[in-house]
Amino acid sequence: MPVIPRGTYEARIERALALAKQAELDALVVYGDREHAANVAYLCGYDPRFEETLLVLLPDRTPQLFVGNEGWGYAEICGGPYERVLCQSFSLPAQPRDRSPALVELFTDAGIGSGLKIGAIGWKPFSNRDRGLGPNDLDLPAFIADALRKLVGVGGSVVNAADLLMSPADGMRADNDADQLALFEFAATFTSQGLRNVLQNVEPGMTELQAARLMGMNGLPHSCHPMLTAGARAFYGLPSP
Repeated sequence: MPVIPRGTYEARIERALALAKQAELDALVVYGDREHAANVAYLCGYDPRFEETLLVLLPDRTPQLFVGNEGWGYAEICGGPYERVLCQSFSLPAQPRDRSPALVELFTDAGIGSGLKIGAIGWKPFSNRDRGLGPNDLDLPAFIADALRKLVGVGGSVVNAADLLMSPADGMRADNDADQLALFEFAATFTSQGLRNVLQNVEPGMTELQAARLMGMNGLPHSCHPMLTAGARAFYGLPSP
């Protein structure tokens, strides 16, 4: 399986900061969780599993990756271009919270303070097509947005900057480098081979679960949500076996 080199992640972070400067942003805070991992993973190679995560980017500073208890060791294995910062408020409920400062203090240590204009990147940009929503509306958890707004104060602002990565016209992720294309090609080939396995081996009377086993999924992360349904449920195209 292709592996994206650390240098590619470093180049992506550098480009993200350059785009932030063009947009007159002082810093970027990139949010991720299990369902919305792609932007953080794209920039630094870390994909959160059970917790929230934040990648904090400021010019001339080492990128800081805020992780919870379970992400601490995994972030080291991922080996991205970042400094790990333990934020136990991102940990699962009932886990220890005795070894990290408050989120506001972690942001302060990372360089975020009064008067700054922060670009918050979740995964969903808002536009005038979203009735009642605009660029100041964030798709981050409230406790993160509140901490950022408290720090920057009335002289600063926290705006939705997801378009820097997500815009289909000129977002960073719409422009694929060779390393990303190689990874996409591997994922697409693996997926299409799974579909071929099903088409060539499915038999009358099989259940959906039996047919799904023919895909040959071997533990690799899925590049798309696996769906194999029959009968009336298949009309909608979304149910899993």
